Amino acid sequence: MVVEREWDEPAVLEKITAFCRSSKGVPVRSGIERLRNAHDTDRRVEYFRGEKLVTCLLGDAEMTPKQRKKRPFVAASTVEARDVAAAMLSAGFVHRAHRTGKGQLEWEPVQKWDPKEYYVWDYEGSKGFSNFLTGCLIGGMLVCTCFPIWPHFLKVYLWYCSVTFLLFMSVFCTVRILLFMNLWIWGWDAWILPNLFDESLSFTDSFKPGWSFEPGAKNQRSYRMALMVGSLAFFIWAYNQPTDFDAFMDAQEAFVGDLYSGKLLTDFSAQSKEDIDLVKRPTFQQLAEEMEKEAEEEEAREGIDEVHRKSAEREADPDYDPDAEAAEAEAMMDAMFADEDEE
Repeated sequence: MVVEREWDEPAVLEKITAFCRSSKGVPVRSGIERLRNAHDTDRRVEYFRGEKLVTCLLGDAEMTPKQRKKRPFVAASTVEARDVAAAMLSAGFVHRAHRTGKGQLEWEPVQKWDPKEYYVWDYEGSKGFSNFLTGCLIGGMLVCTCFPIWPHFLKVYLWYCSVTFLLFMSVFCTVRILLFMNLWIWGWDAWILPNLFDESLSFTDSFKPGWSFEPGAKNQRSYRMALMVGSLAFFIWAYNQPTDFDAFMDAQEAFVGDLYSGKLLTDFSAQSKEDIDLVKRPTFQQLAEEMEKEAEEEEAREGIDEVHRKSAEREADPDYDPDAEAAEAEAMMDAMFADEDEE
Protein backbone atom coordinates (compact mmCIF):
# COMPACT_ATOMS: atom_id res chain seq x y z
CA MET A 1 0.00 0.00 0.00
CA VAL A 2 1.38 3.37 -1.07
CA VAL A 3 1.14 6.05 1.58
CA GLU A 4 0.24 9.44 0.14
CA ARG A 5 2.37 12.20 1.54
CA GLU A 6 1.55 15.88 1.19
CA TRP A 7 5.07 16.94 0.26
CA ASP A 8 5.09 14.50 -2.69
CA GLU A 9 3.09 17.01 -4.71
CA PRO A 10 5.38 19.21 -6.87
CA ALA A 11 3.68 22.46 -5.82
CA VAL A 12 4.03 21.69 -2.11
CA LEU A 13 7.63 20.54 -2.53
CA GLU A 14 8.46 23.80 -4.32
CA LYS A 15 6.96 25.83 -1.47
CA ILE A 16 9.08 23.88 1.02
CA THR A 17 12.15 24.49 -1.13
CA ALA A 18 11.37 28.21 -1.40
CA PHE A 19 11.21 28.48 2.40
CA CYS A 20 14.48 26.59 2.86
CA ARG A 21 16.10 28.80 0.22
CA SER A 22 15.00 32.03 1.94
CA SER A 23 16.90 33.97 4.59
CA LYS A 24 14.86 32.17 7.29
CA GLY A 25 15.84 28.76 5.99
CA VAL A 26 19.17 26.98 5.58
CA PRO A 27 22.30 29.05 6.29
CA VAL A 28 24.54 28.95 3.23
CA ARG A 29 28.10 29.80 2.23
CA SER A 30 29.40 31.23 -1.02
CA GLY A 31 31.91 29.26 -3.06
CA ILE A 32 33.21 28.38 -6.51
CA GLU A 33 32.09 25.16 -8.21
CA ARG A 34 33.60 23.53 -11.28
CA LEU A 35 33.04 20.34 -13.23
CA ARG A 36 35.40 17.51 -12.44
CA ASN A 37 38.43 17.29 -14.77
CA ALA A 38 37.26 20.36 -16.72
CA HIS A 39 38.68 23.87 -17.16
CA ASP A 40 36.94 27.24 -17.45
CA THR A 41 33.76 25.92 -15.83
CA ASP A 42 33.95 27.93 -12.60
CA ARG A 43 30.73 29.46 -11.34
CA ARG A 44 29.76 31.11 -8.08
CA VAL A 45 27.31 29.08 -6.01
CA GLU A 46 25.78 28.88 -2.55
CA TYR A 47 26.25 25.60 -0.75
CA PHE A 48 25.43 23.94 2.58
CA ARG A 49 25.89 20.68 4.41
CA GLY A 50 23.04 18.17 4.24
CA GLU A 51 22.60 18.17 8.01
CA LYS A 52 21.65 21.87 7.89
CA LEU A 53 18.77 21.13 5.53
CA VAL A 54 17.50 18.31 7.77
CA THR A 55 17.63 20.61 10.81
CA CYS A 56 15.72 23.30 8.90
CA LEU A 57 13.00 20.83 7.88
CA LEU A 58 12.61 19.56 11.44
CA GLY A 59 12.26 23.09 12.81
CA ASP A 60 12.76 24.20 16.37
CA ALA A 61 11.18 22.08 19.07
CA GLU A 62 10.25 25.24 21.00
CA MET A 63 8.27 26.78 18.13
CA THR A 64 4.86 28.17 19.01
CA PRO A 65 1.75 27.13 17.05
CA LYS A 66 1.74 30.55 15.38
CA GLN A 67 5.31 30.05 14.18
CA ARG A 68 4.45 26.60 12.87
CA LYS A 69 1.63 28.02 10.76
CA LYS A 70 4.06 30.38 9.04
CA ARG A 71 6.14 27.45 7.83
CA PRO A 72 4.91 25.46 4.80
CA PHE A 73 6.10 22.18 6.30
CA VAL A 74 7.52 20.76 9.53
CA ALA A 75 8.91 17.22 9.42
CA ALA A 76 7.60 14.87 12.07
CA SER A 77 10.87 12.93 12.30
CA THR A 78 14.44 12.86 11.04
CA VAL A 79 13.53 10.08 8.60
CA GLU A 80 10.78 12.18 7.05
CA ALA A 81 13.10 15.20 6.84
CA ARG A 82 15.68 13.11 4.96
CA ASP A 83 12.98 11.83 2.62
CA VAL A 84 11.95 15.42 1.81
CA ALA A 85 15.58 16.37 1.22
CA ALA A 86 16.02 13.38 -1.11
CA ALA A 87 12.88 14.44 -2.99
CA MET A 88 14.33 17.96 -3.41
CA LEU A 89 17.49 16.36 -4.81
CA SER A 90 15.49 14.22 -7.25
CA ALA A 91 13.45 17.27 -8.36
CA GLY A 92 16.65 19.16 -9.28
CA PHE A 93 16.34 21.85 -6.65
CA VAL A 94 19.78 20.94 -5.24
CA HIS A 95 22.68 18.81 -6.38
CA ARG A 96 25.49 17.08 -4.58
CA ALA A 97 29.03 18.48 -4.71
CA HIS A 98 32.41 17.44 -3.32
CA ARG A 99 34.33 20.00 -1.33
CA THR A 100 37.97 20.15 -2.41
CA GLY A 101 39.07 23.14 -0.32
CA LYS A 102 37.85 26.24 1.44
CA GLY A 103 35.15 27.63 -0.82
CA GLN A 104 36.11 25.18 -3.61
CA LEU A 105 33.63 22.58 -4.87
CA GLU A 106 33.40 20.00 -7.63
CA TRP A 107 30.23 18.60 -9.15
CA GLU A 108 29.67 15.03 -7.94
CA PRO A 109 28.61 12.50 -10.60
CA VAL A 110 26.86 10.27 -8.03
CA GLN A 111 23.74 12.16 -7.00
CA LYS A 112 22.39 10.62 -3.81
CA TRP A 113 21.37 12.00 -0.46
CA ASP A 114 23.90 11.90 2.37
CA PRO A 115 23.51 14.31 5.31
CA LYS A 116 27.29 14.50 5.75
CA GLU A 117 27.95 15.71 2.18
CA TYR A 118 27.69 19.19 0.68
CA TYR A 119 24.92 20.35 -1.62
CA VAL A 120 24.57 23.32 -3.95
CA TRP A 121 21.37 25.26 -4.53
CA ASP A 122 19.96 25.10 -8.07
CA TYR A 123 16.56 26.53 -7.12
CA GLU A 124 16.39 30.29 -7.71
CA GLY A 125 12.74 30.92 -6.93
CA SER A 126 10.16 32.76 -8.99
CA LYS A 127 11.50 34.86 -11.86
CA GLY A 128 8.51 37.21 -11.96
CA PHE A 129 9.92 39.96 -9.75
CA SER A 130 13.38 39.61 -11.28
CA ASN A 131 11.93 39.97 -14.77
CA PHE A 132 9.94 43.00 -13.62
CA LEU A 133 13.08 44.70 -12.30
CA THR A 134 14.92 43.87 -15.53
CA GLY A 135 12.11 45.46 -17.54
CA CYS A 136 12.21 48.57 -15.34
CA LEU A 137 15.96 48.81 -15.85
CA ILE A 138 15.65 48.57 -19.63
CA GLY A 139 12.78 51.07 -19.67
CA GLY A 140 14.76 53.49 -17.49
CA MET A 141 17.77 53.29 -19.79
CA LEU A 142 15.60 53.96 -22.84
CA VAL A 143 13.99 56.95 -21.15
CA CYS A 144 17.40 58.40 -20.22
CA THR A 145 18.88 57.89 -23.68
CA CYS A 146 15.85 59.58 -25.27
CA PHE A 147 16.34 62.73 -23.18
CA PRO A 148 17.07 64.96 -26.26
CA ILE A 149 13.54 64.33 -27.60
CA TRP A 150 11.75 64.83 -24.28
CA PRO A 151 8.98 67.46 -24.23
CA HIS A 152 10.10 70.87 -23.03
CA PHE A 153 8.00 70.83 -19.84
CA LEU A 154 9.46 67.47 -18.75
CA LYS A 155 12.99 68.85 -19.05
CA VAL A 156 12.03 71.85 -16.92
CA TYR A 157 10.42 69.59 -14.29
CA LEU A 158 13.53 67.42 -14.24
CA TRP A 159 15.61 70.54 -13.66
CA TYR A 160 13.40 71.56 -10.72
CA CYS A 161 13.50 68.07 -9.20
CA SER A 162 17.28 67.84 -9.54
CA VAL A 163 17.91 71.23 -7.91
CA THR A 164 15.39 70.50 -5.15
CA PHE A 165 17.11 67.22 -4.36
CA LEU A 166 20.51 68.93 -4.38
CA LEU A 167 19.21 71.64 -2.03
CA PHE A 168 17.73 69.05 0.34
CA MET A 169 20.92 66.98 0.45
CA SER A 170 23.04 70.10 1.03
CA VAL A 171 20.90 71.19 3.98
CA PHE A 172 20.68 67.65 5.37
CA CYS A 173 24.44 67.02 5.20
CA THR A 174 25.14 70.44 6.74
CA VAL A 175 22.79 69.81 9.67
CA ARG A 176 24.19 66.29 10.04
CA ILE A 177 27.82 67.37 10.28
CA LEU A 178 27.05 70.37 12.53
CA LEU A 179 25.17 68.11 14.98
CA PHE A 180 28.04 65.65 14.99
CA MET A 181 30.68 68.36 15.55
CA ASN A 182 28.80 70.00 18.41
CA LEU A 183 28.24 66.72 20.26
CA TRP A 184 31.69 65.35 19.42
CA ILE A 185 33.23 68.30 21.28
CA TRP A 186 31.55 67.01 24.43
CA GLY A 187 32.67 63.41 23.87
CA TRP A 188 29.76 61.84 21.96
CA ASP A 189 29.46 60.41 18.45
CA ALA A 190 25.98 61.27 17.16
CA TRP A 191 24.90 60.66 13.57
CA ILE A 192 21.61 61.00 11.74
CA LEU A 193 21.29 57.95 9.45
CA PRO A 194 24.84 56.72 10.18
CA ASN A 195 24.82 54.18 7.33
CA LEU A 196 23.41 56.49 4.66
CA PHE A 197 26.63 56.63 2.61
CA ASP A 198 27.76 53.03 3.21
CA GLU A 199 28.10 51.53 -0.28
CA SER A 200 28.38 47.97 1.05
CA LEU A 201 24.74 47.96 2.27
CA SER A 202 21.51 47.63 0.33
CA PHE A 203 19.16 50.55 -0.28
CA THR A 204 16.83 49.74 2.63
CA ASP A 205 19.68 48.91 5.04
CA SER A 206 21.27 52.31 4.35
CA PHE A 207 18.40 53.93 6.29
CA LYS A 208 18.84 51.67 9.34
CA PRO A 209 19.17 52.74 12.11
CA GLY A 210 17.63 56.19 12.07
CA TRP A 211 20.29 57.62 14.36
CA SER A 212 23.21 56.59 16.55
CA PHE A 213 24.40 58.08 19.83
CA GLU A 214 27.50 56.50 21.33
CA PRO A 215 30.43 57.60 23.53
CA GLY A 216 33.34 58.90 21.48
CA ALA A 217 36.85 57.50 21.38
CA LYS A 218 39.17 58.31 24.23
CA ASN A 219 42.41 60.34 24.09
CA GLN A 220 40.89 62.95 21.78
CA ARG A 221 40.58 65.83 24.24
CA SER A 222 43.17 67.96 22.45
CA TYR A 223 41.36 67.58 19.11
CA ARG A 224 38.03 68.46 20.71
CA MET A 225 39.51 71.57 22.33
CA ALA A 226 41.01 72.63 18.99
CA LEU A 227 37.62 72.22 17.29
CA MET A 228 35.92 74.20 20.04
CA VAL A 229 38.40 77.07 19.70
CA GLY A 230 38.05 77.04 15.91
CA SER A 231 34.24 77.07 16.15
CA LEU A 232 34.26 79.98 18.60
CA ALA A 233 36.64 81.90 16.35
CA PHE A 234 34.36 81.36 13.36
CA PHE A 235 31.27 82.52 15.23
CA ILE A 236 33.08 85.62 16.48
CA TRP A 237 34.19 86.41 12.94
CA ALA A 238 30.67 85.89 11.59
CA TYR A 239 29.23 88.11 14.32
CA ASN A 240 31.64 90.90 13.40
CA GLN A 241 30.65 90.63 9.71
CA PRO A 242 26.92 91.38 9.92
CA THR A 243 26.65 92.99 6.49
CA ASP A 244 28.17 90.09 4.58
CA PHE A 245 26.29 87.49 6.59
CA ASP A 246 22.96 89.28 6.18
CA ALA A 247 23.52 89.57 2.44
CA PHE A 248 24.30 85.86 2.31
CA MET A 249 21.13 84.97 4.20
CA ASP A 250 19.04 87.29 1.99
CA ALA A 251 20.48 85.64 -1.11
CA GLN A 252 19.67 82.17 0.21
CA GLU A 253 16.14 83.22 1.12
CA ALA A 254 15.60 84.66 -2.36
CA PHE A 255 16.97 81.49 -3.93
CA VAL A 256 14.64 79.23 -1.93
CA GLY A 257 11.72 81.52 -2.70
CA ASP A 258 12.42 81.38 -6.42
CA LEU A 259 12.79 77.60 -6.19
CA TYR A 260 9.37 76.89 -4.69
CA SER A 261 7.49 79.69 -6.48
CA GLY A 262 8.39 78.34 -9.91
CA LYS A 263 10.93 81.09 -10.61
CA LEU A 264 14.11 79.17 -10.01
CA LEU A 265 15.77 80.57 -13.11
CA THR A 266 16.57 84.27 -12.73
CA ASP A 267 15.74 86.97 -15.27
CA PHE A 268 19.31 86.82 -16.53
CA SER A 269 18.89 83.16 -17.49
CA ALA A 270 15.23 83.33 -18.58
CA GLN A 271 16.23 82.95 -22.20
CA SER A 272 18.29 79.89 -21.29
CA LYS A 273 15.20 78.43 -19.62
CA GLU A 274 13.17 78.91 -22.79
CA ASP A 275 15.93 77.41 -24.95
CA ILE A 276 16.80 74.55 -22.61
CA ASP A 277 16.15 71.95 -25.32
CA LEU A 278 17.82 73.85 -28.17
CA VAL A 279 21.34 73.49 -29.45
CA LYS A 280 23.49 76.43 -28.29
CA ARG A 281 25.10 78.29 -31.24
CA PRO A 282 27.22 81.47 -30.97
CA THR A 283 25.95 84.67 -32.61
CA PHE A 284 27.82 86.54 -35.36
CA GLN A 285 28.82 89.23 -32.87
CA GLN A 286 30.29 86.62 -30.54
CA LEU A 287 32.18 85.04 -33.44
CA ALA A 288 33.53 88.46 -34.54
CA GLU A 289 34.65 89.30 -30.99
CA GLU A 290 36.32 85.92 -30.67
CA MET A 291 38.16 86.37 -34.00
CA GLU A 292 39.28 89.89 -33.01
CA LYS A 293 40.56 88.62 -29.69
CA GLU A 294 42.48 85.83 -31.41
CA ALA A 295 44.02 88.37 -33.85
CA GLU A 296 45.16 90.58 -30.96
CA GLU A 297 46.69 87.61 -29.17
CA GLU A 298 48.47 86.54 -32.37
CA GLU A 299 49.84 90.07 -32.88
CA ALA A 300 51.08 90.19 -29.33
CA ARG A 301 52.81 86.82 -29.74
CA GLU A 302 54.47 88.03 -32.95
CA GLY A 303 55.73 91.19 -31.20
CA ILE A 304 57.24 89.13 -28.40
CA ASP A 305 58.86 86.78 -30.90
CA GLU A 306 60.34 89.78 -32.76
CA VAL A 307 61.85 91.16 -29.55
CA HIS A 308 63.35 87.77 -28.74
CA ARG A 309 64.73 87.47 -32.28
CA LYS A 310 66.43 90.88 -32.16
CA SER A 311 67.85 90.13 -28.72
CA ALA A 312 69.25 86.83 -29.99
CA GLU A 313 70.84 88.59 -33.00
CA ARG A 314 72.53 91.16 -30.77
CA GLU A 315 73.91 88.47 -28.48
CA ALA A 316 75.21 86.53 -31.50
CA ASP A 317 77.14 89.61 -32.78
CA PRO A 318 80.87 89.24 -31.87
CA ASP A 319 81.14 93.01 -31.27
CA TYR A 320 78.20 93.01 -28.87
CA ASP A 321 79.09 94.39 -25.44
CA PRO A 322 76.25 94.30 -22.90
CA ASP A 323 78.13 96.67 -20.56
CA ALA A 324 78.58 99.23 -23.35
CA GLU A 325 74.89 98.96 -24.25
CA ALA A 326 73.87 99.46 -20.63
CA ALA A 327 76.19 102.50 -20.36
CA GLU A 328 74.74 103.95 -23.57
CA ALA A 329 71.21 103.48 -22.27
CA GLU A 330 72.14 105.15 -18.98
CA ALA A 331 73.73 108.08 -20.83
CA MET A 332 70.57 108.51 -22.89
CA MET A 333 68.46 108.58 -19.74
CA ASP A 334 70.79 111.18 -18.13
CA ALA A 335 70.54 113.33 -21.24
CA MET A 336 66.75 113.17 -21.18
CA PHE A 337 66.62 114.20 -17.50
CA ALA A 338 69.11 117.02 -18.18
CA ASP A 339 66.93 118.40 -20.98
CA GLU A 340 63.91 118.33 -18.69
CA ASP A 341 65.85 120.23 -15.98
CA GLU A 342 66.92 122.94 -18.48
CA GLU A 343 63.33 123.42 -19.56
